[in-house]
Amino acid sequence: MAFLLEFKERFKTFYNKYNTYIVPAARFIIALISFLMINASIGYMDKLKNPIFAILLSVVCAFLPGGFTLVILSMFMLFHLYAISAEFALLTLCIVLLMYLLYFRFTPKTAYILIITAILCWMKIPFAIPVVIGLCTTALSVIPVGFGIIIYYIIRTASDYEAAISNQSITESMKQITYLVESLLKNRQMLVMVIAAVITILVVYIIRRQKINHAWEIAIVAGSVTEFLMLVVLQIAFKSDFSIILMILGVVLGAAVAYVCNVVFFALDYKRTEYVQYEDDEYYYYVKAVPKLNVASEDVRIKHINAKKTKKTSDIRDMKKTSSHRAESGYQAASAEEDDDILFYDNDDK
Repeated sequence: MAFLLEFKERFKTFYNKYNTYIVPAARFIIALISFLMINASIGYMDKLKNPIFAILLSVVCAFLPGGFTLVILSMFMLFHLYAISAEFALLTLCIVLLMYLLYFRFTPKTAYILIITAILCWMKIPFAIPVVIGLCTTALSVIPVGFGIIIYYIIRTASDYEAAISNQSITESMKQITYLVESLLKNRQMLVMVIAAVITILVVYIIRRQKINHAWEIAIVAGSVTEFLMLVVLQIAFKSDFSIILMILGVVLGAAVAYVCNVVFFALDYKRTEYVQYEDDEYYYYVKAVPKLNVASEDVRIKHINAKKTKKTSDIRDMKKTSSHRAESGYQAASAEEDDDILFYDNDDK
């Protein structure tokens, strides 16, 4: 834990100094991964599939808020889906509009949660995010997490739909829309992921808000166990085919990341808990104060003393007066006398 606390302090110093560059770089990386993910999964429009185009859009997203990045990614996805079928693009547009109504109404600042959720689903580790989201955000984060999972499965369904169109097994528009709706609603993996993620986030959020000691640690353990049990039970109930190895690895990874978040954001020293009582004209207050764990900053003092004979301040002052008097008389002060000064360097990190 001491290493993580020290790393936190160093990162805070580094971030405060270079945040002007860190934030756009992080936005650029997330946007670029998202565009490349869409191109790799449903890159049916050749003009948009060019990596240079994805890089240029990522540069634009680096300097825009998360909501605009989400809109650009949605349009990028819809253009690719339109290259497959106008019906598929229309159905996805309806889902995206519903997503925007809920997103901009309740959670307008959580666009990157939705984007990162879709990326983790694409990387086959979606189980790593619910516990962390429950710790670090509010209960309303179930909205972007749920839509992130749905968007990923829409992208995943596109390849099966394109194969059905190519084989001419479905030709009429109504049959195509019916096929898409059934493919999404009957997607058991998607239902299992959404239900498990929502319940896990709510359990973690409720526990970590309790006024008990080690609330965040208890929430991490309870959330990880809840997520694993929900995945197992729902997988049996819906007869889905998740990989048990990836599921265990994802839950363990999520617990590890959540522990790091606990140390970084909520490291408390319960041994030094204090209880304070005070009153005003209307209320009497009972306050429980728990101090944060912090790493003591290093106190570095470096003193550079000239190896030559050390002189007192009064001697140095007399020397300078003599040198100036000699200079006025036509003499030049010896440069060697200037080397006898004492140099002190104090570097206090507070």
